[in-house]
Amino acid sequence: MSILEEIKAAEKAAEEAKREAKVKARNIVREAEENASKEAEVMIATAQRTAKKAVAAAEAEAKIKAKAIVEERMLADRQLELAAKKKIAEAVEYVIEKVVV
Repeated sequence: MSILEEIKAAEKAAEEAKREAKVKARNIVREAEENASKEAEVMIATAQRTAKKAVAAAEAEAKIKAKAIVEERMLADRQLELAAKKKIAEAVEYVIEKVVV
């Protein structure tokens, strides 16, 4: 084999090695992109579940606080109602006292 033939064979081998390297590199990149996409989907799903749990917990806490506020206001309204009824009784007594006397 002549030197020229050896050089051509070496160039051919180098070209083939270069093609194989490009194919391997493309495969590696594609696999990395697929893995990254899968990981991103998992992260998004996890974040969505966490957000749903946080929203549910916040809603439950808000309901408890709202119920407490309503009960507190009902108690205050009841106290005002009792005070008003007492004032009505006192007003009726005052009017009767003024009319009778």
